[in-house]
Amino acid sequence: MEYTRPIAELADFFQRFPGIGPKSAQRLAFHLLKMPLSDVEKFASKMIEAKTTVKCCSKCFNMSASDPCEICSDDNRDKKVICVVAETKDLIAVEKTREYKGQYHVLQGVISPTPKSKPSNTKHNVKN
Repeated sequence: MEYTRPIAELADFFQRFPGIGPKSAQRLAFHLLKMPLSDVEKFASKMIEAKTTVKCCSKCFNMSASDPCEICSDDNRDKKVICVVAETKDLIAVEKTREYKGQYHVLQGVISPTPKSKPSNTKHNVKN
């Protein structure tokens, strides 16, 4: 027996997330169905808000709701030092140390020495 179409389609969407396989996608779908409608509406609203307001900073390519981002706008940052990171989550990890006070350049991807990885896998391929 198959899941009813709306549950199957919901699970299929969850499965598009990195690290989410079929079982996890099903658990997430059923969890969402058990949530109060008001929480599901808030969740949907927050996803749309993030998707429509978060963009790449024009200076460092950090994901931010402002352009330039909060870090590039901070006059107390050392403009002579740049830390290159693969993704925004890496920038956040460095920031949590509260030790680094320079600027960043976020690649929005990585380039590895494999035939499949090309420069197009970095920020130039980010879709807003």
